[in-house]
Amino acid sequence: MAPPCCFEKIFQSCFPHKADDHEPTFLEKLGDALGINKYAAYVVMDGSWIGGITDKMVRTPLAYGMDFEEVRFKAMDGCNLAGWYIPAKDKGSNKLAIVGHQSWACANKSGCITHHRHGWVRVDAIDYVKLHKVLYDAGYHVFAYDLRNHGDSEKRLPSGFGEIEYMDAVGVIDWVNSHAVLKNCKVAMLPFCVSGVSFFKANSLYPEKFKNVFAWVTTNIFHGPVSFANRPYMFGMGNKKLLDKAFADKQAWYEKQGLLKSQGIKMAADRVSAKNYAPDVKVPVLWCDVMHDVLDFHEMISPEIMAEFGKGLPEELKKKNELHFLGPNQPKPFTTRGRGRSEGYNFYQSEEGSKVLLSFLAKHCP
Repeated sequence: MAPPCCFEKIFQSCFPHKADDHEPTFLEKLGDALGINKYAAYVVMDGSWIGGITDKMVRTPLAYGMDFEEVRFKAMDGCNLAGWYIPAKDKGSNKLAIVGHQSWACANKSGCITHHRHGWVRVDAIDYVKLHKVLYDAGYHVFAYDLRNHGDSEKRLPSGFGEIEYMDAVGVIDWVNSHAVLKNCKVAMLPFCVSGVSFFKANSLYPEKFKNVFAWVTTNIFHGPVSFANRPYMFGMGNKKLLDKAFADKQAWYEKQGLLKSQGIKMAADRVSAKNYAPDVKVPVLWCDVMHDVLDFHEMISPEIMAEFGKGLPEELKKKNELHFLGPNQPKPFTTRGRGRSEGYNFYQSEEGSKVLLSFLAKHCP
């Protein structure tokens, strides 16, 4: 078991969280002059993960004895997307799980191999096909897809950490709703990270398309102002207003090149956020999240986002939502060996995590 991380409280004391809309400080202006906001806009919008291992499937469903179909379909804006349809063992099953992967990491619908981002941030291997197998063995049809700029889907920039990829989510749900078998299924949504924000936005804009969804399961969803501008490990140099300026400049460049037609898109820190769309989720949510992720501030922002899910519903319905932190020092069954975000992506297919997942789904779709 990894030891507790003693420096987190020190960082939080030295670089306390500020209001999202605060005016830039001298240190934040210095950070901007050094290019940290331009770099963040590049990472989010220029698809810094594209190519190489991002394109390669680590394995296919055949590795776990599952037959599957390669599927091609279009996002709402015409971007060409790729997916796997894994029919349930019982072809008469009325349950479907839709699984979406993260961005930033060099991952796709199969998962990823261990690699490093930006030369130093380790991303441990992820096996999403094992998760598909867990759901398949529980009687679900499974649909998994590649976000644009990942895997077998089209490379089409800019990327947007959900602000643009919601159009992929609309394409997925439209494909499901037009499928002869799947259109009548009860649907469990399992989108993580960017695909999570993407699906939450799509659900807010087009709730009628999600009428068959009975539950959501997620990990590593985020709130842009904290994740990209206002967390302890940015050494007090991040600022939402300065970041929004960098996003706006980058968006203007893409629009000038004719590569982005706005369609209501506005790249800004608070637009790449699950918090905006959580109130429109009216069915139970299971969220198991790594507590101490140096690239975010989960211990603060995750409870805030969680409080927004089902906002306005009676308290007895909101109590069906579950947030559990993961880590070496968390109680079982939420104990993990490490502290990296891949622990979240691998949790629901782990021995203990699969029990948490299937118990939650069984409660809400017997």
